[in-house]
Amino acid sequence: MPALLIGTQSAVYRLERGGPAPEQPGPEAVAFLAAAGPAAYALEPGGALWFRSPEGAWSRVAPRTVEDEVWSFAADPRLPGRLYLGVSPALLYRSDDGGRSWTPCDSVRRIPGYEAWTFPPPPHVPHVRSVVPDPWTPGAVYIGAEEGGVYRSPDGGETWESLNEGLYWDVHAVAVTPDGGTLYATTGSGFHRGEDAGARWQRSMEGMDRTYTVALAVDPDRPSRVYVAAAAGPPPAWRNGANAALYRSDDAGRSWRRLAAGLPERFDAMVSALAAAPGGRLYAAAGTELFASGDGGEAWSRLARDLPPVRALALV
Repeated sequence: MPALLIGTQSAVYRLERGGPAPEQPGPEAVAFLAAAGPAAYALEPGGALWFRSPEGAWSRVAPRTVEDEVWSFAADPRLPGRLYLGVSPALLYRSDDGGRSWTPCDSVRRIPGYEAWTFPPPPHVPHVRSVVPDPWTPGAVYIGAEEGGVYRSPDGGETWESLNEGLYWDVHAVAVTPDGGTLYATTGSGFHRGEDAGARWQRSMEGMDRTYTVALAVDPDRPSRVYVAAAAGPPPAWRNGANAALYRSDDAGRSWRRLAAGLPERFDAMVSALAAAPGGRLYAAAGTELFASGDGGEAWSRLARDLPPVRALALV
């Protein structure tokens, strides 16, 4: 069973039999985690990059990655040392040496329509909010832009293909089935399912009563089983609580069922991360709390309620 890493505002924790335990030495705070098989990377809010060996030892790779504001981070487990950063203004950076050096993929700026990408709050600067290495084709990668849509590069960011027919372009998270045949996306206007490798999208909200979809996870044993966290409205409405809930689909996102047993009636802190492990194991982080399910979300238990604010989860 993979181990769960919990990236928080104060430290990285590892889930032990007795609950979350801090890993020391290691990053002092975490903005993003990225698993690379049994290894992992952590990015601090200030930009420092850390590497966790398969044996569990942390070492700092670099004191700073890039100067831009980072919005997403990913590692390609099939290409050792291949990392990606999605930033604002919208651009992708690639590293082929485990984060020691970074190359901007300037081709993103040449995507047709790039100049129309935007973001609701002033000054309306878009960003790459999701980066997903292609699980089927080594070296290929997907990006989701807020607001700009979904794009696929077959060559690590050199060229791009638009995958936006029927897709709402305010994209939060993207996931891809292991065979690359179906894409999933959470957006500011609900969940979208992309058939034919994302060539055609359909908004799919049957059974889901909240439309601001954010966190997304796919069951590794059953790619047609999808988990989503959704809030009643966008972040400006969260001042009095996000009013969020978790949902599961067993038919590749065509219909949904709310998950409730053992969970709060409503999440006031937005669910910041979901992680799905083999065997139906599922984790959800919201604010300072961590929840777990061993049966695909049918029943839940609270593993911790007083962690530092959780920013990311990763399975290694």
